[in-house]
Amino acid sequence: MNLCVILVLCGLFHADPDTVVIRGIYINPYQAAKKSYLEQVFLKADSGLINTIIVDFKSDYGFLAYPSKIELAEEMGAIKRYIDVDYLLENAALHGLKVIARIVCFRDDYLGHYDDYGIQDDSGEVWLDKNGLAWTNPYKKEVREYLLDVTKEITELGIKSVAFDYIRFPTDGAIERIKLSDVTGPRSAPILEFLKAVKEEFQSEIEIGVCVFGFAVWHALKTEGQIIEKMAEYVDVLYPMLYPSHFGWSFKREMNEYWRNYWIYFDSVEEAKRKLPDRVKVIPFVQGFDLRAESFDSDYVSAQIYGALAADADGFLIWHAGGDYSISWTSLLSVRSSILRQFAQIDLNNRMKEEGRRYQDIALHPVSALWKTQKKNLTTDRIHSRIDNLPSGKSPRTSTGIHRSFLDPVLP
Repeated sequence: MNLCVILVLCGLFHADPDTVVIRGIYINPYQAAKKSYLEQVFLKADSGLINTIIVDFKSDYGFLAYPSKIELAEEMGAIKRYIDVDYLLENAALHGLKVIARIVCFRDDYLGHYDDYGIQDDSGEVWLDKNGLAWTNPYKKEVREYLLDVTKEITELGIKSVAFDYIRFPTDGAIERIKLSDVTGPRSAPILEFLKAVKEEFQSEIEIGVCVFGFAVWHALKTEGQIIEKMAEYVDVLYPMLYPSHFGWSFKREMNEYWRNYWIYFDSVEEAKRKLPDRVKVIPFVQGFDLRAESFDSDYVSAQIYGALAADADGFLIWHAGGDYSISWTSLLSVRSSILRQFAQIDLNNRMKEEGRRYQDIALHPVSALWKTQKKNLTTDRIHSRIDNLPSGKSPRTSTGIHRSFLDPVLP
């Protein structure tokens, strides 16, 4: 049995991340520039806590965080060279980490001030959001071509998975003053045009993902241009940002914070899977920061993860803008233990059922009730979900008097 557990541990936590549950964290370009920080991340990967990192290659401000050779980026002064790409990719491979390149699309304070590529306000000036940052106009073909050039260069460096963020129109600031030019069709049209161009360029060479608002799972966000059913035609992964802090308190109201977090993720992942084709993975971002949290602790993070995985999400990515995962590591330790126990139990059950099949055609004459019971246990199907370990002392929701299905308990 000990050998079985060891084999499961090695196979589950050090296999190709694309074949198992994605467990990842976000790393900003400043932390990605620090080898001391990355070394700590690699240690966490070695321990099986994570198998994926998502790293800014094109940042929230629009600069390229790697040594780009794109002439337009050089002309705008948008190259910062924070990331040692060779070091990052070589060590990620050594430690079994998948690297996802985060590419911020239309919020770009560099390209937004260049030529006439930025969104303008009603006075003809470059429109700025509440943080004083410019956005590019998605309707401009040149803007989309620049993003495609960035994506090409990043993949040529060895990246095989990209996640497009801020792939939408702005929502914060004096949006009533926005005056768009070159408008052709609804706001979703240029978004889909860009994704179509990416898909045609790469086909199945890279994994294409999009980061969307959490509400995009529930409603078509026409003003923002995010309609997940249409985006699904061109993408491989949907990364919904389901942060509890970003939903109104009336959304999934529960008896306590833990269960509200759990059901936000469980119901949202199920809703996304209902709307998307089976080939599109659903990997939500988990809130690893304390915004609007009554009690930000490991349970706050764990509830989101358990809710997502119980709904059969393909994994999760924890977000903390500053890269501080001191709270989240505890949650990840619990998740790792749960997954290990679950898969060890499934492996044991499969072995038991196989033994039952091997002897089911042999004419045996049970001599005791105990033997009958043992034989039944060997051949009885057992259904398990991916995660267990729901904390005790917390009560589930029973909406309309119907008990919702929970993660099946497993034996240690």
